[in-house]
Amino acid sequence: MANTKLKPLVTLRILLLITVINYIAQIPYYLHNYYFRYHLAPTASSIVLLGGTLAWFLVGYVGTMRHTKYGYGTLLSFLVVEVLFYAHTLLSGTFLRQLHNPSMVINAVFVIGYISGITAGVYVWLLVRHKASFVN
Repeated sequence: MANTKLKPLVTLRILLLITVINYIAQIPYYLHNYYFRYHLAPTASSIVLLGGTLAWFLVGYVGTMRHTKYGYGTLLSFLVVEVLFYAHTLLSGTFLRQLHNPSMVINAVFVIGYISGITAGVYVWLLVRHKASFVN
């Protein structure tokens, strides 16, 4: 009989990779939009917000990899918020305005972000559907 449980270590590594790429993409986004154009350093609040959301994800990811209930809930909550964020940009029409940006850098970051949002949606489904594979 084949083991039907998901292999959390393997499947969550894909989520980790895509999410980290999305966070790294924020660097060229910031440089292109704000630093090179206006020579503005990032504000403390923007660093705290970006760092805080990354920490939120990493706490959930590590906790889920260790099969803890707090990890599963933390990761699931992060992913739900990410899905809602990208769903809002789609439903509000922001997505359509973003497609008209002439910058290849910015368009690449948008594409990475939407891939991350779609991936988050897939993992919300996987985490809920296969909860027993992620929590002991």
